[in-house]
Amino acid sequence: MSLPRFLIPDLAKSGIVAFPDAEAHHASRVLRCKAGESVVLFDGIGNEALAVLKEIDKRSVQADIVEWKFAPRDHLNRLHFAVALPKGDRQRSTIEKLVELGVDSLTPLETERSVAVVDDSNTDRLERYVVEACKQCGRNRLMRVEPSVSIKQLLCRLDAVSAWILHPESDSIPSYSIRQANHLALETPPASLYYLVGPEGGFTTAEVAMAHEGGVRVLSLGDRIQRVETAVSTAAVLGHCWLT
Repeated sequence: MSLPRFLIPDLAKSGIVAFPDAEAHHASRVLRCKAGESVVLFDGIGNEALAVLKEIDKRSVQADIVEWKFAPRDHLNRLHFAVALPKGDRQRSTIEKLVELGVDSLTPLETERSVAVVDDSNTDRLERYVVEACKQCGRNRLMRVEPSVSIKQLLCRLDAVSAWILHPESDSIPSYSIRQANHLALETPPASLYYLVGPEGGFTTAEVAMAHEGGVRVLSLGDRIQRVETAVSTAAVLGHCWLT
């Protein structure tokens, strides 16, 4: 069984560390940890420490660091997604998959068919999902959640990366199959990747054409239409293979 994990910003390399209030509550009241138990601490920027709980009560927890290391377990700022997020539990599931598969940043994407609005009022919730997913999967650097943008705004940022927009095969817009894209990636391995993933209704033809004209390649994932959380998982696995 894996050890409990706690987010400790400004994690020291040695000595006694105090848990933030929320993590102290989780350790003492939710998990009911006891003094002498081993735990894993991480700071959200790539560092991890094995520690032993020394003092624990309802309001405060302290741990003694035993071993410290840098182990981000991501793609070193090379794998990025812009996603028109779904609503409800599926939004959380989408973020969990992105975190588990080592994606470095998520930009919520505003499209004509978007169903969820991401702004300053709910970004905190997305960041909380990121922390919880990092605790579960053993990742030590948090996936960044960027401000939401339109496709037009996003295209201004993509000059230096290999970008793909996920869209079913179309007669009007040239696209790559997964096999063709794999062949291209093997011939010319990308330094970094950026995927654009649309909402449940998909991107409009005009949005895909705008991206294509801006230099973004169109990638078809096959004959079957995938839900957003499935599509991001498929693309992230491809990205892992292409960047490895």
